[in-house]
Amino acid sequence: MNYDTCHLAVEFEEPSEVIARFREHHIKISKLHFSSALKVRPTPEVRAALKAFADDIYFHQVVARAADGAMTRFRDLDAALNPKSEIRNPKSEEWRIHFHIPLHSKPTPLFGTTSDHLLGLMDVLKGNPSLCSHVEMETYTWEVLPPELKNRNVVDQLVAEYQWTLRQMAERGVTAV
Repeated sequence: MNYDTCHLAVEFEEPSEVIARFREHHIKISKLHFSSALKVRPTPEVRAALKAFADDIYFHQVVARAADGAMTRFRDLDAALNPKSEIRNPKSEEWRIHFHIPLHSKPTPLFGTTSDHLLGLMDVLKGNPSLCSHVEMETYTWEVLPPELKNRNVVDQLVAEYQWTLRQMAERGVTAV
């Protein structure tokens, strides 16, 4: 199994629970994909700003969760942004969107990230360094990022992502994977 932190975070999974279920079913993790997704409160302002993330290249699945835990899934961001989607899930408090955001991206007033999931997995990895020896940073959306996230060239973004990852791992005492 490849553990992709973006995909599992979009589904509102908790890293320690996922790892426990994998172990319970004797599922081996062959690769850790360090990636981060968008996390937002779907206010009218945020919904308008999310249009910048809708592209024709990738699917950006959306999982909307209400306060009672009920979830609604959308195949793509444009479907979630459709005004009729509010009829399907009028009480959604949080959306998680499968859009690989650079790992080093900081939250903005409108957009958060699921880096908390990735950091949670790093914490699990600290406690069990033999969990997996293959780690990959997986951001591939560089060319379709909205302008506010495209403030540097791709090489500089990759360097920043690598530095962020090494810093986060070092802060947790994860020295070798």
